Amino acid sequence: MNGYVINSGELATLGMAIAMLSAVLWQVVLDRQDRFRLLSEMSAAREAQLFLLGQTAVVETGIYRIDPVYKPSLEVGGDLFQILPRPDGSTIVVVGDVSGKGLRAAMMASLVCGAVQRDDSTSASALLSGLNRTLATRQGGGFVTCCCIRLDPDGSATVANAGHLTPYWNGEEMALAPGLPLGVVADAEYEETAIMLRPGDQLTVLSDGVVEAENVNRELFGFDRSREISTKSAQQIAEAARVWGQTDDITVVTVRRLS
Repeated sequence: MNGYVINSGELATLGMAIAMLSAVLWQVVLDRQDRFRLLSEMSAAREAQLFLLGQTAVVETGIYRIDPVYKPSLEVGGDLFQILPRPDGSTIVVVGDVSGKGLRAAMMASLVCGAVQRDDSTSASALLSGLNRTLATRQGGGFVTCCCIRLDPDGSATVANAGHLTPYWNGEEMALAPGLPLGVVADAEYEETAIMLRPGDQLTVLSDGVVEAENVNRELFGFDRSREISTKSAQQIAEAARVWGQTDDITVVTVRRLS
């Protein structure tokens, strides 16, 4: 009976093939372990970020109903918001957007949240100035756009803006003095605009993830659509942008005077 004889050359080739296959399989195992570890770490980072953000549901304080919605495009994001009652009866609302994406932007957003929580300023412009000085001294570049609103118990509000998208007031863009993003120039100044909110009035602050949502035809959600739906609830606005085609973190905070 004829048999197949494997010569030494073929044995060497077979051995090399088995060794290569084993190495590939082992690398797959390591990659999978690394992936699971990374997913676990990113999930922990997301939980930590949500903890720092604090409020994830509607806040009712005095005559105001404040509704925040946050939808990061990745596991963690560079958007931020804070809703902070003050001892004098006012409430400070801060919405910001860190340049860049991913973990580095999320770390910067967490830094800003911590700085806002430690700042006891009751003035919108003073809070932005303090944040700006803190960020301007840090190394590594980058900047943060930020809108700060002080709400008073009588319905009056003051708004200061640091390069952020202009808030909408009852479906129209507010007329605000321009301001540099935080972290660009250490001695930048921020001007306040005072308004009076009547019962039923709504202020809406967006991050650029709403405006820059892009559909399959590469058409942006844009400013016109954002303005048209700016009187809807925060959840409706955020969901409209997400369905259109989310490409960046989406944050929407609405402030409605109830009475």
